[in-house]
Amino acid sequence: MARHIVWHEADSANELWYRYQSETIRELRLRWHALWLLRQGYTRNAVIQALGINPRTLRDWIGWYQTGGCAEVAHHRSGRRAAYPCRLSVEQQAELAAWAADGLFYTVKEARQWVADTWLVVYSYDGMRTLLDRIGIHPRVPRPLAVQADVAAQEAWKKGGCWTRCVRRRRLTPRG
Repeated sequence: MARHIVWHEADSANELWYRYQSETIRELRLRWHALWLLRQGYTRNAVIQALGINPRTLRDWIGWYQTGGCAEVAHHRSGRRAAYPCRLSVEQQAELAAWAADGLFYTVKEARQWVADTWLVVYSYDGMRTLLDRIGIHPRVPRPLAVQADVAAQEAWKKGGCWTRCVRRRRLTPRG
């Protein structure tokens, strides 16, 4: 890549400043800031130091700008996956929510198994958890109560009735 940046005529320092100031998406705001600083004459190293970014990142942003201008820079988005359509139809999602409300399953693992048995659609654990969260289902299981638990003894302990005195033994160390 050439060391010299070929700036587009429409992208003056004022235009890049305006983009930087008005941008609400953090990752794009940082890009506009970097380009604005470069457009003002700052060196690449100065921009890297000022913004705390990786040199490769800045090189990518400059490459995108050289390829297609500001439109190309704004087009790239990091950390976002393409929106994949849900494997279940809207009706199936509604049925899943209804069965969850009726208590057919209580855990994500049980929901995965039920969906696989009912509609032959296989989800990973995290995929099913995301789906359940997206349709407003939050499966939770209360902790089981032990069969041998003595509720009266537990209540007495909570009220402080079963305290035993603990004696701490002091360890003697020689002074020296």
